Amino acid sequence: MIAVLPPETVWKNGTVLRSKAFRRLLILIVSLLAVVWVIDSAIAARAERSFAQAVEESAELEMSPGVYFGGTPYTQALISGKIKQVSVSVSDVDTPNFGLITTTTDAVDVQVGASQVFSGAIQGSRALLLTQTIGLDAVSVGQQLGIADLDISNPYDISPNGGTASEAQLRGTLKGQSKPVSVVADLRIEGPDFRLTPTKVLDRGDGTLSDEAIMDAMSWRIDTRLLPMRSQAGFVYVSGGTLYFQAQERNVTLRLRDFSPTNIG
Repeated sequence: MIAVLPPETVWKNGTVLRSKAFRRLLILIVSLLAVVWVIDSAIAARAERSFAQAVEESAELEMSPGVYFGGTPYTQALISGKIKQVSVSVSDVDTPNFGLITTTTDAVDVQVGASQVFSGAIQGSRALLLTQTIGLDAVSVGQQLGIADLDISNPYDISPNGGTASEAQLRGTLKGQSKPVSVVADLRIEGPDFRLTPTKVLDRGDGTLSDEAIMDAMSWRIDTRLLPMRSQAGFVYVSGGTLYFQAQERNVTLRLRDFSPTNIG
């Protein structure tokens, strides 16, 4: 005698089988995606290490710079022929003109061949946009002004991570003074020159100096062509207690020296 299962039992069993098959398929897809992600990350990491070493040797750095090759997934560059973003950052590099500086160089839409995707050797490639940013902290700027305890901040946002501003609040003890003074200063790029010009005295310190003397002591002017950039700075701003200079160029051929904190011109 053949047993006949009730219709509801057959339906339930079919549902269970479909549910198990769906779970197996989902697990397979997730596993494949995980494998692809690991392989893609490994290829990107290898390219980043290779380029970091090339920059380190070219600039004679004491440590390897931070390098990031962007794109999700990174290996999409094999199809598109472009690496979406290449970012190189170097911190606390001692320079003869400005003391310790930080540099960040970002290249956007870097045209590459398949071999460059794997090797990371992007020098000689074309980039749609190249942005170079040089950061001078309060110690470096203080050395230029002769103020050992200089503090730089956003005059409108005193939080540690205050946003960018084209003005700065400077506070420090001038030579021969017993108390720090404080001023608000304009930050301006005029042709190749950068000018830091105090516009208002907020605190006269011990009161022995006039406003004019204080503003004169805290003024600063430099030729931005002395900064380690491919071209002269076009933007200047303060953020997080650091003074930043930035230069941008479009449709450029990349050189190793463009990613070096010791490059000038």
